Amino acid sequence: MQVESVRVLYQFTESDTFRAGLPEKQRNSMKRFACLMISAAAMVAAGTAFAAGDAARGEAEFEVCAVCHGEQGEGFEKYGAPRIGGQEDWYIVTSLKNFRAGLRAVDNCDVADVAGTLERAKASSPDYAEIEAELATHFEGGLPSGGACSQAANDVYGPLMRAIALTLADDQAVEDLAAYLLTLSPPRPPDTIEGDIAAGTVGYATCIACHGAAGEGNKALNAPAVAAQHDWYTIRQMEHYISGVRGSDPRNIFDTQMRPMAMVLPTPEQIRNVTAYINSFTAGQ
Repeated sequence: MQVESVRVLYQFTESDTFRAGLPEKQRNSMKRFACLMISAAAMVAAGTAFAAGDAARGEAEFEVCAVCHGEQGEGFEKYGAPRIGGQEDWYIVTSLKNFRAGLRAVDNCDVADVAGTLERAKASSPDYAEIEAELATHFEGGLPSGGACSQAANDVYGPLMRAIALTLADDQAVEDLAAYLLTLSPPRPPDTIEGDIAAGTVGYATCIACHGAAGEGNKALNAPAVAAQHDWYTIRQMEHYISGVRGSDPRNIFDTQMRPMAMVLPTPEQIRNVTAYINSFTAGQ
């Protein structure tokens, strides 16, 4: 069933809707993406079982996360923290493991350099100074420091998140945290952008095969739910894919395959339009 759902994506690349208005180079890239996704989904179908997470233990782990992401995992723009409460546990697990492995952050650190990455974040946004003292209370001896680490100037958020993720003891702690996040139900984020929803409907045609008609996501394709996410976060991730902040590490298969999909929307206006359409998925909540 998982592989079959990816075949729908390949069939879409053969459709008139897909062909209309897309340059041949982008069409070919997306067809290669679809073929790779069929292979990836087959591996997922063969299965890597996750250990069961314990939500009670995960609640204790979440105390650090709540400093930036909020008590219900609602997220805060000034800290660059997305809405994570209620997100599918499998995606939280995948994301945290990718951060821990260095597959979703541009830096050279293999240690939890929370102090160093926070200092660089403060240089980018003074708002981070507000949370420094509170964050330090959650670590015995103060903020962990990893020494002389470096990071790319175009990614403040990734290295800080990687440093925090590295403070988790092991994969079981990751599973526990994901289990707890699934129990949370934060409110729908407010809309902060305006866009042409009709135009966004057309642009979302390239997203629907993986992320679903209502932005519900698809585990078989490693595609997270995008509905009810902060619109500023969706826009930032699209920009990061296009610029190569995300999707440039060949070890991260799904991010690498997401990048050509994002590049179908090369202008800020197109990204805003699609994001405005995604906002409409949960307009009644």
